[in-house]
Amino acid sequence: MEISEEIPKELVGLKEDVKPRIILKPKEPKKGGLLEIRVKIEHPQDPGGRVDKATGKAMPRHYITTMKASYGGEPLCSYDCTTGLSNDPIFGFMLMVDKPGTLKVEMECNIGNKFENIVEIKV
Repeated sequence: MEISEEIPKELVGLKEDVKPRIILKPKEPKKGGLLEIRVKIEHPQDPGGRVDKATGKAMPRHYITTMKASYGGEPLCSYDCTTGLSNDPIFGFMLMVDKPGTLKVEMECNIGNKFENIVEIKV
């Protein structure tokens, strides 16, 4: 079966303004306290193989390949992902907060789309 090179937007399920959602618990951490961070993105995580009914071609894979987080400009964590993630995946990690800073989350998918979000954490 021939694999299509293009991923039609209506089959991919991505919105134009997709951003990773950053969830902090607690919302206002105390200095020296632990902060639970969850990052969710609305992404179809397509492992490939679906057939485009209009063209009869197999749809290519479309999935998140990396998720990186930094705090205050320093690397915090990095995930290398495969097609095994569920739709709309959630990533989680902990941070001991000793000073205010900027939390930056960056994601990329296998077709080159990049997603980013930034939040300021106050202590």
